[in-house]
Amino acid sequence: LQQDPFPLYPGEEMKLKVTLLKVVPALSALKLRVTRDYVDDEHQQRVAGDEMLFEGPGTYVPRKEVEVIGEQKAIVVKPNEALKLKATRETVDRNGKNRVAGEEWMVKRNGAYLPGVYEEVVERCRAYVLTEKAAVHIRAKQTFTNHAGKKIKSGEEYLITSEQMETFIPD
Repeated sequence: LQQDPFPLYPGEEMKLKVTLLKVVPALSALKLRVTRDYVDDEHQQRVAGDEMLFEGPGTYVPRKEVEVIGEQKAIVVKPNEALKLKATRETVDRNGKNRVAGEEWMVKRNGAYLPGVYEEVVERCRAYVLTEKAAVHIRAKQTFTNHAGKKIKSGEEYLITSEQMETFIPD
């Protein structure tokens, strides 16, 4: 990250003053937008308009083809909580699953979660605590396979009781 000083040649001007490099801490990222087509250091073609994350910990070295458009911090998912995410454009989520624009899904794993560049946090959901006197009546919005491996069809209704699970977070 260090280079020798160099002179400006006749007719050259400094466009920007010398600035400090941005240090990105762990569990955060810089949101970047490509302004000009280029091939990055990993030989991947980047196209103008693409967005990407520079995830910490690390020191971000700016490029003339890329602009910083924001910072993003990880969200901590506590026990009995989940994050509802939405894909803003076709993407691959943190688990390697392909998502289409507008698709929504839940992240229920406890711990820090850093949303991807094309992921938007819709809401933070809390679990329903089920007791002998309290159950949850569910109507499926779309066909899916539940936690027990049973296929639930769209429009189907069912009841979840404390005998099946202690807490419930709807998908």
